[in-house]
Amino acid sequence: MRPVRRTDFFLKGILFTPAVTEFFKLTSPMATQESIITNQDAVKTQGWGTARSRSVFSRLLNRPVTPKVAYLGGDLLVLTLAHTLALRLVAHFLSIPLSVQNPLDYHRFYIPFFAVVLYLFEGYKHPELRRPEQELEQSCKAVAVSFLGLVLFNFVAFRSQPFSRYMLATWFCLGLVMLLASRFTLRALYGALWKAGWGRRPTLLIGSAEGIAEYQQLLSIQRHHGYDFIGALLDPRAPDSSPTHSPHLPVLGSAFEWERVVTSAPAQVLVVAHPAIPNGDEWLGKLLRRAKEMRLDVEIYSNVLATANLNYEHDEFSGSFRFFSKPAWSRRVQRAFKQVMDLVIGFVGSMIALLLIPIIYLLIRVEEKGPLFYRSAFVAQDGSTRYYLKFRTMRVDADQILARDPALRDRFREKHKLVDDPRVTRIGKFLRKYSIDEYPQFFSILKGDLSLVGPRTIRREEADRYGPHLAKLLSCKPGLTGFWQVMGRQTTTYAERVRMDMFYVDRWSIWLDIVIAAKTVWKVAKAEGAY
Repeated sequence: MRPVRRTDFFLKGILFTPAVTEFFKLTSPMATQESIITNQDAVKTQGWGTARSRSVFSRLLNRPVTPKVAYLGGDLLVLTLAHTLALRLVAHFLSIPLSVQNPLDYHRFYIPFFAVVLYLFEGYKHPELRRPEQELEQSCKAVAVSFLGLVLFNFVAFRSQPFSRYMLATWFCLGLVMLLASRFTLRALYGALWKAGWGRRPTLLIGSAEGIAEYQQLLSIQRHHGYDFIGALLDPRAPDSSPTHSPHLPVLGSAFEWERVVTSAPAQVLVVAHPAIPNGDEWLGKLLRRAKEMRLDVEIYSNVLATANLNYEHDEFSGSFRFFSKPAWSRRVQRAFKQVMDLVIGFVGSMIALLLIPIIYLLIRVEEKGPLFYRSAFVAQDGSTRYYLKFRTMRVDADQILARDPALRDRFREKHKLVDDPRVTRIGKFLRKYSIDEYPQFFSILKGDLSLVGPRTIRREEADRYGPHLAKLLSCKPGLTGFWQVMGRQTTTYAERVRMDMFYVDRWSIWLDIVIAAKTVWKVAKAEGAY
C-alpha cells in the first residue's frame, strides 16, 4: 500500500481543481472573423499569431503524441485513485477489511486493461477532433465495458480470490466521475490555451469563398479555437472568388498555388472546402499525394456530410467511405431516455416553482402591482400558437412603452431582445440574471409542450427569420434550454441563433442533451449571457 499513499495527495487536487468545472464547457470558442486582406503577402500580417504557433511550447502541444500521453496519464492516475478511494470507503463505512476486498496487486492487471479498452473506443483522439458529447459517450461506454469485462474475468482468473461487489460498484461510480472530470479538465486546458493563441494548428483553407465561409461558420457556432487560420486560397473558376465575396481571411492566391504558400507560410493542416476542386479528382489526388510526402494533414469539407450526422466506415477494397444511418433501436432508446428525463426534471422543477411562487409574488408586489406570471406565446411543433408561463419581469405597461418608442421598437425587432431594456423592473433584472423567471416553464415541460433541451422557442413573427429552415426547426420540440443558450445566448446575432438551432437538430443525441443540461447549470450559476 506504500505506493498508494504516495498518490493519495493528488486526490484533492483532481477533485477540487477549478478546471474540473469546465466539464460544462463545449468545445472551445473560435476567433472572431477579421477584415479581408487580398494581397498575396498578407500572411506576414499574422506575425504575432504564427510566431506563437511556431514556438517550442506550441510545437510540443501540436505533436499528435502529446494529447495521447496526457489523456493516458490522466486516465491511469484517476482510475488508480478511484480504486484506492473505493477500497477505503468500503472499509470505513461497511467495515470490510482491505485484505478481502480484492486480490493483492490487482491494479497491475486492471491498469493496462482499462487503457486497452479506452484505446479500442478511440478514447485518445486529439480534442480538436471530437466534440464534448462524443467524449462523454465514448468515456461512459468504455468505463462500462471495462468494468463488465473485469467482473466476467474475475470469475475466470480470480474465482478463488476474495472480491467485494461493494468495492467494485463503488469503484465503478468513482472511476466514471473522476475519469470524466480528468478528461474534461484536459479539454478545458486545451481550450484555454487555444483561446490564448497557444497550440493552435496552422491551417490553410482552400476552395471557394462560399465553401470556406460555411466551414468557418460551422466552427464559429461551436466556438472552436483549435486552428490558426493562415489564410485562404480561392478557386479562380468559382463565381464567388472575387474580393467582394472572399472569406474573412487573408487571400494568399489561387488554389493552384498551395505548395508555394505552404513553403512560405508553413501549415500543418490543409482544409479543402467542397465543391471548389480545380480540375476535379486529378487535382485533389495530386494534393493528397503531395500532402502525404510533406506530412500535412488534409481535411475535405462538405456541407452535405457536415449536416448528415451519419456513421461511416472505410471500405478497404475501394478506398471509399460508406455512410449509413444510426441504428433505429439506438434512436428509440435515446428518445425514451429523453422523455423520462423531461418527466423527472419537469416534476422536480415544477415543485421548485411552486415553492418560489409566494416568495416571488411578494417581491413583485413590493415594487409594482400586477400579475405574477407573464404568458409567452410560441410556435409549437404542429404550427399552432401555445403559451408557457414565466415570472413577470417587466412593467405592466411594457407593451405601451415599446409602441411609443420607434427606436426601441427597431432595436427589439433586430434580436427580439433588448440590452438594458427600460421596461424591466428592478426585481425583474435580478430574476433574469439568475434565470429564476424561467422556473414556471417546468410546468410546460411536465405538460409536454416543451422539452428540457431543444431548439429555442420562437414567436409567430420570428418564423419568417428561419425561412426554409422553419420545417426543420419545428421537427423538434422546443426546449427550456438548448445549444444557443449555452453558446452565447443574448451575445449572438440572430443569424447565429438560426445556425445553432439547425446544428442542434442535425446533431441531436441524448449525450448532446446531457452536455447542454450540465452546461446550462454552469451558465446559470455564473449568470452569463442573461439580461
